Amino acid sequence: MERIIKGYFNKFISDFDYSDDVSELTTTFEKFCAYVILQNELPNLNFSQDEIDSVNVGQYKGIDSICFIVNGKLICSLQEVEDLLDLNGYLEINVLFIQSKTSEKFEDSEIGNFGDTIKDFLNEEPHYPQNQEAKIYHEILLYLYDNFYQVRELKIKGYFCSTGKWSSNTTCQTTIEKKNAEIDSEHGDKLKNGNCKLIPLDSPELQKLFEKANSPIKAEFEFANKINLQDIPNSIKEAYYGTILFSEYRKIIIDPETDNLRNLFYDNVRDDLGEKNPVNLDITKTIESGSFNTFPLLNNGVTIIAEENKGGGNKFILDNFQIVNGCQTSNVLFRHRDMEGINNLTVPLKLIITNDTDIKDNIIVATNNQTEIKEEQLMALSEFQKGLEKFYISLNSEIFYERRVNQYFGTSIKKKCIVNLREQIKTFVAIFMEEPHLVSGYFGRTYREKKDSIFLTEHKYDPYFFSGLLQYKFKELITKKDIDRKYNKARYHIFMIFRKIHEPFEFNLNLLKQKKVIKYIAELNLAIQENNIINSFNKAIEVVDKSGIDIENPKEIYKKSTTNTLMDKYKELYK
Repeated sequence: MERIIKGYFNKFISDFDYSDDVSELTTTFEKFCAYVILQNELPNLNFSQDEIDSVNVGQYKGIDSICFIVNGKLICSLQEVEDLLDLNGYLEINVLFIQSKTSEKFEDSEIGNFGDTIKDFLNEEPHYPQNQEAKIYHEILLYLYDNFYQVRELKIKGYFCSTGKWSSNTTCQTTIEKKNAEIDSEHGDKLKNGNCKLIPLDSPELQKLFEKANSPIKAEFEFANKINLQDIPNSIKEAYYGTILFSEYRKIIIDPETDNLRNLFYDNVRDDLGEKNPVNLDITKTIESGSFNTFPLLNNGVTIIAEENKGGGNKFILDNFQIVNGCQTSNVLFRHRDMEGINNLTVPLKLIITNDTDIKDNIIVATNNQTEIKEEQLMALSEFQKGLEKFYISLNSEIFYERRVNQYFGTSIKKKCIVNLREQIKTFVAIFMEEPHLVSGYFGRTYREKKDSIFLTEHKYDPYFFSGLLQYKFKELITKKDIDRKYNKARYHIFMIFRKIHEPFEFNLNLLKQKKVIKYIAELNLAIQENNIINSFNKAIEVVDKSGIDIENPKEIYKKSTTNTLMDKYKELYK
């Protein structure tokens, strides 16, 4: 591996705490390639190690990773697709196939094998044998075929990665064109609004993607029809209100290289509520009626907060920015981005440039207190989480809570040490609300169902910190091979049982508001001390093993009956 790409690869290994054992470097390089490609397809999403691992399909002929991006979300289970269809009422799918080679050569035979396996995978009954990981993703594909009338878009991309340099003046280019044509010929009826694209990624391209993955999201656009707001606090650098043409707004919300909607919405907990939502129906009717002139009169508009504007005059260049109000508007506009005349539509826009976190929180509450998320929840998402972030720091721990996307960008803190909002919610709900089956599915559903019960101002911070620490310790043991990686699929169930086994007295949700919970967590912490931790986790794993649950079967993980079975086995062994 040439020196520069090796340096990028080593940075990836360090950030995510992957093993640098020579025997595992090939598999780790596969994950490196999946990471840079996914971060390019879904910028600003901050993929976790678990998500990177989940797309790897192991020893499957010609393919290392399979990624289903459905309605702008990375999907790893059939349950998640079903939840998204129920929420949005439609499906837009990009399927990515990735093959990675550490060698510095592109080989005709390997590219041909890659294309043949993609072509075979798209069949209802593949001829090539599939391992368990590949079967999980093929089952998702069959579900999409069964619900094809609700599929608006299906695109296929195949990335063939090598540490060498690509030349289009070789027979490898001919092989790629041939395989693209073969897949289109055999499966063109399934490809809606697109065709198959096999794309070579060489060392310079991988470097470029890695740099992009580790850079703040950026947008350049013209904002001419605006008012410069005066008499603003000193902590606000700039503030504007006006309207922006969609031809310019699309430069903010759509990634120019992938044509995908960027993940810009506040803390990535907001969902597109789909076309069944009354607000979105009204927005859609206005657009489809061609009433572009009335759109800014009927729409509340969009609020963007950015840390810096490097432009001047009417030209804006934003770094590290988020849309804190306007998720539904942006999603509806994105779905209509190819409509004739849409570029002439104007969008009301409020733009604030500040890096003052208190100002940001106040703006977020003020701009959202009449939307689908109640003001008290928004207050919790600012005040409580601000306190939780400080609580993590006060313990001088090895982990840090990231309440804002890209909060630790540019610091020396490694990605493996960051507990983001999504993981905080999932681990807390699994451990203390005893619903690991729920959090194993689509995160958006978890958030919608539990947002009224979490981050309450009366809650103590200790259980939240314990949740973040427990998942961090578990990942460490997986990396060190002290725990078999197969148990990672049932990790949220293991976390719940871990608490049940080691709790000093019986837990109930009211305890979250009482000082007594501090003592409760202090006793639990004894179970994750260095000299106890492996034995402590093994007890929880024993419950899983003796329950008879097939953790290799993803359908089992998402069933409430699975949680009930584990609870019964726990009571049998420990009560």
